Amino acid sequence: MPTYISKEGTWYPAKEKVSLVDHKGVDGRQPGEPYIYEGPDRGALFELWKAGVDKFGMDFRFDSDFINRVRQLGFKNVDEYLKFVGYDEKKAQEDADKKATVVTHHEIEKKVKAIKELGGGQDTSGQGRDAYGGFGKAPDVK
Repeated sequence: MPTYISKEGTWYPAKEKVSLVDHKGVDGRQPGEPYIYEGPDRGALFELWKAGVDKFGMDFRFDSDFINRVRQLGFKNVDEYLKFVGYDEKKAQEDADKKATVVTHHEIEKKVKAIKELGGGQDTSGQGRDAYGGFGKAPDVK
């Protein structure tokens, strides 16, 4: 699943570190040779490429809904509102930089066996004859 970091409403791909196998033999590697990829999240880059953009979202200061809400609250402009709520741009930049340094490790998820898996079907007659596990014999067969 793609991961992003947000900076004031704009979404950028997060960093990723993952072990891969080179099937084509690029950059001097032999086909089938393992290597470590470290860079922007590949899933996020693919989504951005499909959308034809280099980032998602927009800076919140230019969002028309936000600007209208600020005006409805009686403020002259966004800067006056941000000053009123105590928004610190330096702290927001530090938080974004801190989030940008976090590296996502995409691990293969472990599969677990389902508990009480319906295998024979669900009884919708209200008799409580749901069949769990394998199909087996019907309860009325002797």
